[in-house]
Amino acid sequence: MRVLVTGATGLVAPYVVEAAIGSGCEVVTTARSGGDIKVNLEDFNETKNLVSAVRPDAVVHAAAMTDVERCEADPVSAFHANAFAVHNMALALPMDCHFVYISSDQVYPDKPGPHSEGDEAPVNQYGRSKLAGEWAALTHRRTCVLRTNIFGPSRTTGRSSLSDFMTMSLSSGRPVTLFADVLFSPLHLSTLANLIIEVATRGLTGVFNAGSHGGTSKAEFGLWIARASGMSTSTIDIGISDVITSRAPRPHDMRLNVRRLEDALGRRLPTLQDELNKLKLPIRTEH
Repeated sequence: MRVLVTGATGLVAPYVVEAAIGSGCEVVTTARSGGDIKVNLEDFNETKNLVSAVRPDAVVHAAAMTDVERCEADPVSAFHANAFAVHNMALALPMDCHFVYISSDQVYPDKPGPHSEGDEAPVNQYGRSKLAGEWAALTHRRTCVLRTNIFGPSRTTGRSSLSDFMTMSLSSGRPVTLFADVLFSPLHLSTLANLIIEVATRGLTGVFNAGSHGGTSKAEFGLWIARASGMSTSTIDIGISDVITSRAPRPHDMRLNVRRLEDALGRRLPTLQDELNKLKLPIRTEH
């Protein structure tokens, strides 16, 4: 199977490439400023020429504008990157190509979770642009949308995940505020990548939550990283996200109900503790 992976300079793509190659796939990557072929996916002709040149059996669309604050300040750019580019790809793909679109848990409302597919009501421009991207992707008949949240070591220079940020902040001794009122149920990047290749290989279609069981707060997530690696927790301040009134709105509870995906796969998804154990954190002895 030949797989085209967009967003080559992001967090997800390097892991997807590894998983695809490990499954015996041929892989081509693309991004506006990197990858095997540099393409502006917001240009339909460039996108069409890319698809014609690669002739993929599956496309994993991981390209996105993910900075929530930037999306809020510039919604036009957010919708161009997260929806219009997806529309171009969906339009350019042949009917028999499988399309996997990586979406976000921020398409859900600011209500208690875990959230199920069908409950969409984003509260910020990032979430709205990703939901519009889902609609664009689903115009292609062989599409699988995966709504997710991720962590794990970045393999891309200049990009860092939430776990990278927490590890770097804690190891430097800088004060860091972690929110006790923000809940999520993320997957390790390696787990998500293997899941993406699995749904592509099996030809799974539809909209699915892809998360872990037993979500937690971002405060507890950071505290676990500190304790597991032997770092001091003295620089951690447990706070509430609502005190920062200047930032873009966000849902407080982003935990995901993953039953629909489990039913489709015929197996359970991992617990959050399973995913945390994949971090392989360096152990520090000083306190």
